[in-house]
Amino acid sequence: MKIRNAMTVLAAAGILGTLAACATPSGNTTADKQNNTLSMRDATLTRLYKEKPEAKAAIDNGAGYGVFSTIAMGAVVGGSNGYGVVEDKSGKRTYMRMASGGLNLGVSATETKLVLVFKDKATLDKFTSSTFEWGSSAAAGAKGDKSGGMNEEAGKMTRDITVYQLTDTGFALTANLAGTKFWPEKGMN
Repeated sequence: MKIRNAMTVLAAAGILGTLAACATPSGNTTADKQNNTLSMRDATLTRLYKEKPEAKAAIDNGAGYGVFSTIAMGAVVGGSNGYGVVEDKSGKRTYMRMASGGLNLGVSATETKLVLVFKDKATLDKFTSSTFEWGSSAAAGAKGDKSGGMNEEAGKMTRDITVYQLTDTGFALTANLAGTKFWPEKGMN
């Protein structure tokens, strides 16, 4: 039985490693990676505006916004990895990475897009200036939407940041940003 449990943990770790490698912008050059990140941003915003039209007004009235593509996998040990871009009202872009990890009592695999809307410049500047760790109260719970679609709690306000979460594929009972770290991607800025 112990060998079986160890094999399950090793298999999960292997899958997590594979998914982590997938959660990076494609391209050989910095310009390619930036362009692919901007294409992901544009496609995500188009979908968000279609599914949640009021999000456009939130973005237009905010200090800036960020769009992230994440892949999360969990089976005993879980985690997520992703990339994205944050843009302020002046058009200044900060390309970023994100990651989280922890224990997971169930099995889940999800690809999601996160859109973060910053209410004020101070919060946006803090988010993009160094490593930003989301606190333990920042849960944006999914309702197990296996077909993809808008998270039922999208738009929940957390620390002057509105979070919209779009699920592309997979299944999950929760999608929690607690313990998630975001940081500027040195090689892309």
